[in-house]
Amino acid sequence: MTWRFSRQLWLYLASAFTFGLAQAFAALFLNFYLRALGLGAEWQGLVNALPALTLAALSLPAVALARRISNARTIQIGSVLSLVGAALLALAGGPLGAIAGALVQGAGAALLVVSGSPFMANHSDEKSRVTLFSVQSALMTGAGFLGNLLGGRVPELYAAATATAPDGLSALRAALVVSAAFQLAGLVPVLFLRPSGKPRPQGRSFAVRDRATMARLVAPNVLVGLGAGATIPFLNVFIEGKFHVDYASLGTLFAWTSLATAVTVLVQPLLVRRLGQLPAVLVVQAASLPFLAVLGFAPALWMVSAALFTRGALMNAAGPVYSAYAMTALPDEDRPMYSAVNTIAWDLGWAASSLLSGVVRGVLPFDVAFRVLFGWTILMYAGSVLAIYLGLYRRARRTSPTPRAAGGGVD
Repeated sequence: MTWRFSRQLWLYLASAFTFGLAQAFAALFLNFYLRALGLGAEWQGLVNALPALTLAALSLPAVALARRISNARTIQIGSVLSLVGAALLALAGGPLGAIAGALVQGAGAALLVVSGSPFMANHSDEKSRVTLFSVQSALMTGAGFLGNLLGGRVPELYAAATATAPDGLSALRAALVVSAAFQLAGLVPVLFLRPSGKPRPQGRSFAVRDRATMARLVAPNVLVGLGAGATIPFLNVFIEGKFHVDYASLGTLFAWTSLATAVTVLVQPLLVRRLGQLPAVLVVQAASLPFLAVLGFAPALWMVSAALFTRGALMNAAGPVYSAYAMTALPDEDRPMYSAVNTIAWDLGWAASSLLSGVVRGVLPFDVAFRVLFGWTILMYAGSVLAIYLGLYRRARRTSPTPRAAGGGVD
């Protein structure tokens, strides 16, 4: 395990940290902000789904762009679009502004997703790759800790300074403006990124050399996306509505969850060395399922809080290992396409279940709706673990004497 990364990688990691801060602010308050704009559960489901739908629609064109102008340039364009989308959302006066912001953010995310992992892979080797991807994920989740901890205070500070309500539209808008400011700060290191200098892939932009491996890697994440979209973007609404938690306490709760995830992600390379990549993924993802059940159905806040910390840490810890393995297992020219296909599959599942979640929460009572949605999430996550075992682990055991070569998805 080595931490010796190039200057280009440290610039990228710096941008990932600030982007994580921005994401934490936005995720914590988006649904409350939409509610303050007068948008109900169905609208909240749509706005949460739109970035994923846009990302899925634009991922393949983003691959073609990345192959033509390089991953570094694609990251720069995506960062600018993400900033514009965040600004549009923060300044929205109604559903049209919120939709426009979500669409532009989705376009930026498409460029960032299909080019980020290949950029890191092109500037690293197999010896450092798992550590690199783990550090990148830990930085983003660590930024989530700071973002949630500080972000939970922004509406209170704004309300105190302006003599307004902390749950009012202007206070919540202030939090999203801060999120956009972090996105702006993240542009600085991104502007210094440069192409790796490796030859561009020849042939068709959308050609895939190893379709079978790509399909086996994507399948588990389809199920994770279908499960995650139903509940994960609405955990703030669930906890606030069930236990009547204020924004500052809610921010602190999600902050410690992010910190637990960051610590677990950093430990994951050690677990991989001991168990192998695929067994490590199976262990942590399977272990997260009971905590997901506690999160959705426990009657006490302390139980839900403990389950939130543990489930998030376990489920997300496998993500860097999965990405690093995919970048190693696939040919160089398949890496951007894999990022696109995986993103399309995951985000279509996320978007569909987010839309369905909005409908379910709109027609069913609060408690009943979330019981149904958490039951669906548990079912999909369990299916993902089974798909990893049947499609990847058993195959790895048949084809290699030491089955240490695969990963899993993230929520």
